[in-house]
Amino acid sequence: MAIDVGEVKRRLQTLLNDSNLVNDYIRQFGPTIDIKHIKTIKEARTKSLFTGDAGSGNDPIFEIKVTCPVCGRTDLSCYELRAKSQQIIKNKFLVPCYEGASGYRTVDYSFLAVTVCPRCLFASPDKKDWARADGDDKSQMPANVIMTLQEKIGERKAILKSVIDPEGYFKRPRTADSAIATYKLAMARAHVEAFYEQPYALYKLGAYSLRIAKISKDSGNDNRELLREALGYYEEAFRTSNCPSEEIEMQVIYSIVALNLKLDDPKKANSFLGVFNNLHNERANEMKDNPKLNLIIIDKWNDKAKLLWEDRERADLFKEE
Repeated sequence: MAIDVGEVKRRLQTLLNDSNLVNDYIRQFGPTIDIKHIKTIKEARTKSLFTGDAGSGNDPIFEIKVTCPVCGRTDLSCYELRAKSQQIIKNKFLVPCYEGASGYRTVDYSFLAVTVCPRCLFASPDKKDWARADGDDKSQMPANVIMTLQEKIGERKAILKSVIDPEGYFKRPRTADSAIATYKLAMARAHVEAFYEQPYALYKLGAYSLRIAKISKDSGNDNRELLREALGYYEEAFRTSNCPSEEIEMQVIYSIVALNLKLDDPKKANSFLGVFNNLHNERANEMKDNPKLNLIIIDKWNDKAKLLWEDRERADLFKEE
């Protein structure tokens, strides 16, 4: 009896939920389904994620050298992603997922995005927070934030607990644990920024929490508490108007809807859908006097949130998150 390769691929897609893994499976094991082979291919994928690299092709990562704005250490490695080297798709919580493109191999850049100073443990994924080692760009960190971060080195060291070699711990390739540690250190910085009411600080705390949540979920751990933590930061960002950019503010409201649906609180999710409606109506009234205003950004994120609401009964809605 002839093998229906299309049917095998369809079933593998259901089991693996990743077309690249399906193709890797067929190449290695042929068009037959074996649970042991499926486990092997999943374990290989997980291992590759822990190192930050998967598959063959050109390396999409390059390094630049930066200087720490807190302790002044120079020649720090900052891992940059080459333009157009990855297809980037964001999940329901707007966390980026990476797949190699244009001849480059897949690298989960979330593992490498945060630059860490191994001496004082200042950490940030925002390149503008660092000074370029060549002197071309200065750090844009406010002086009061830097001063407080200099006083809180001990708190950051406590985050690493038993790590005795920060220099090697944060080099590439990073494990899931070291990647999570980079975001925890970045959160320590963002908490100081939030204390000084810096714009976007609470948004950053929510975004970092979601990246930790995804790495944790990909490692096979429950991440609901991390999602609740992210939700708390986003709700505070909304309450305090911490995001001057309308685009980011709408993303925050959308994320609050998504997280409440994931965390089984549809009533609160629906209330934030109402926030979108209120913002739409307010803007429409403002446009009567100021025709330069528009509804594009509000409606874009409102529509995305409505789609989640309409699909809220789907058991697989947040399968990958």
